[in-house]
Amino acid sequence: MKIAITGKGGSGKTTIAGALIRGLAEAGHTVVAVDADPNPNLGISIGLPRDSVETMEPILNALLASGHTHNDPTPDPDDLLARYGLGAPNGIVLIATGKIERPSDACLCCGSHNTTRQFFGSLPSDHRTVVADLEAGLNDLMWARPGPDDTVLVVAEPSAKSVEVARRACRLAESMGVQKILGIANRSNGPDDVARLAEILGVEVVPVVEDPAVERADHLGVAPFDTESGSPAMLAVAALVERLVKA
Repeated sequence: MKIAITGKGGSGKTTIAGALIRGLAEAGHTVVAVDADPNPNLGISIGLPRDSVETMEPILNALLASGHTHNDPTPDPDDLLARYGLGAPNGIVLIATGKIERPSDACLCCGSHNTTRQFFGSLPSDHRTVVADLEAGLNDLMWARPGPDDTVLVVAEPSAKSVEVARRACRLAESMGVQKILGIANRSNGPDDVARLAEILGVEVVPVVEDPAVERADHLGVAPFDTESGSPAMLAVAALVERLVKA
């Protein structure tokens, strides 16, 4: 199973992704967590210390440092996972596709997007679950190119801008042939928020309620799955995990 998670910046996408990844792993899945943001933070949301996240080697940066060029053969994705993957709680392996560290004459964003496409698209998922937390916005969704057998989760909070980005993401995923698209109404304040989002997105929507416990965890820089697992938002994500596993 491959899952791509997208949404506007500030929608809570990475927090949802981290809790989902931990929940899938705790349910017995072998999980590869792909941080596709050039400013990677997914590791914190799955329970890794900030120092570990800061020192991990993203694929693109490591390959460039080793002298790899686009003329060289594309590395095997499992080899990349073995070389640059970072062990995380519940047996999760975290890997980042690229990280912007300093000004450069080259476009590291494009390189990171291309690395995301090659890695997410090529990594076999018949015996594991691959979850990609994409960069905010629509570019990474286009680059990752999820297919008909993949799942796209579109995260939005109630603001009009967040909902509009989510609507565009749903239409884009549909145009790429994705069959399983699910909206996540994050920080929802009740059924009206969920119904409004479902009408605009044109897909089924799962609510994740507004939850101060998650905000506390974010402020502390820890995974809410570890500190707030019984909170309403984390219980909603647990229900989403169960749904995805059954599907």
